[in-house]
Amino acid sequence: MMTKEISSTCTTAAQNASFSSRWGWYRDLISVLLHKELEVRYKSSILGYLWSIMNPLAQAAVFYLVFSVYMRFAVAHYLVALLAALFAWQWFTNSVLQGPHTFLANPTLVKKVSSPRYIIPLVTVLQDMVHFLISLPVFLVFKLTDGLLPAVNWIWGIPSLTLITFITIYGICLLLGTLNLFLRDIGNLVGILVNILFFSCPIMYVLDVVPKEYLIYFKINPIAPLFISWRALLLNNTFGDEFLLLSIGYAAIFLVMGIWVYKKLEYKFAEVM
Repeated sequence: MMTKEISSTCTTAAQNASFSSRWGWYRDLISVLLHKELEVRYKSSILGYLWSIMNPLAQAAVFYLVFSVYMRFAVAHYLVALLAALFAWQWFTNSVLQGPHTFLANPTLVKKVSSPRYIIPLVTVLQDMVHFLISLPVFLVFKLTDGLLPAVNWIWGIPSLTLITFITIYGICLLLGTLNLFLRDIGNLVGILVNILFFSCPIMYVLDVVPKEYLIYFKINPIAPLFISWRALLLNNTFGDEFLLLSIGYAAIFLVMGIWVYKKLEYKFAEVM
């Protein structure tokens, strides 16, 4: 939760800031709020940031035992393939599940007319992005242990996909956070939809086992190309296929939708809190 002191300080600073210094003020605000959110999240936690890594690792271990050991699911480097998509999925699901509640959880900031409210969901997405970036060295250890090597294209591929993922998730969270202020059932619905998306995206299975006639469904699924692109880069060291282009297109759509709905309804935020 953002404190009233931070909100008051932010409001005063925003009113007095010139246009040329506004970007610096926003940057400092995001930094302060992000630090506070991370501090609150792991307060009194012994393992701290390790929890963000342990959850996808535990999921991968379960899927590996069930599909690779018990059911003899014949996929090369299956554990690495799982992690290549699961770490990105963890970022997505953590942020999107919080998305509907971002504005509701910060009424003090939302009620301040001069506060840049769109920064609230942005901080939520940023903190989960930090956890994702921390998980990448862990993935590299698993990849190297399995006899696989990274490629040079990681240097530009990872930052590019991280940006695409950030834009996608931020657009979704901005959209959900806005709509949930006016229709509080959105929060409950999102939990169901996320579960459906998990099975409709190639997370615990790889695209190679899907019959070609069904590939179209992964192309029209606005989330699937993103995780397909992450697995292609991290597992196969490939970057730049049609799924990447689809990811960029869907990211733009989500961002435009989120901003459009936010701009249309922002003036009513204080009334419905």
